[in-house]
Amino acid sequence: MGTRKLIMFGGTAVLLVGILLAPSLQAKGELVRGHELYKTNCASCHGEDGKGVKGVKAATLNNEGFLKIASDDYILKSMRAGRFNQNMTAFDHTKIPDEKAQLIIKNIRSWRPDIQPQELKNERIVGDPVKGEAYYKQVCAACHGPNGEGGIGSSITDPGFLNAATDEFILKSVTTGRPGTSMPAYPDTQELRNTISFLRSKQIPLDVAQENAEKKKAEEKAAK
Repeated sequence: MGTRKLIMFGGTAVLLVGILLAPSLQAKGELVRGHELYKTNCASCHGEDGKGVKGVKAATLNNEGFLKIASDDYILKSMRAGRFNQNMTAFDHTKIPDEKAQLIIKNIRSWRPDIQPQELKNERIVGDPVKGEAYYKQVCAACHGPNGEGGIGSSITDPGFLNAATDEFILKSVTTGRPGTSMPAYPDTQELRNTISFLRSKQIPLDVAQENAEKKKAEEKAAK
């Protein structure tokens, strides 16, 4: 084989290898970028490995129970809405554009690539909120607070949470539990469905929640 043919063959081989490796290299690069974005914006509260930070009340993201039911859409909505009761910043498009948000989500998924989130229905669960409030106080309040404001567990009446979570997400969160934490799995009962209706009755629009938060901040500042 002549020198010219060898050069052409070698060049073609290098090109083919490059084409085959490109998707893998791109994916690796995205994970690196996603990790850096997560580290900058999320790790101080959720932990660099997603398992939380001692003394900080924030959701444990690197948890089998969470990853099984949290869709990418739920995580994105949570980022956009923030958490009013837990001082989680609402990351709008100017702070974290969609492309960067998706890279953060890919980083979260990379912790447990063996877990794919379930497809959940976006339907309202029918229940009695009055009965649900009584059941909530009996079973849930010890960890999530008398009014769902959070305690050992996260706030589940937070406007950011309720505007991001579907009823099915809340249901599956409870029936799946959070392995490795103090949150056990509970059976799917009408009492539980009543409780979800009670929680949903606490939902307010995000813009109203933002106005309330700003008003409260102004009042606290004036009182000093």
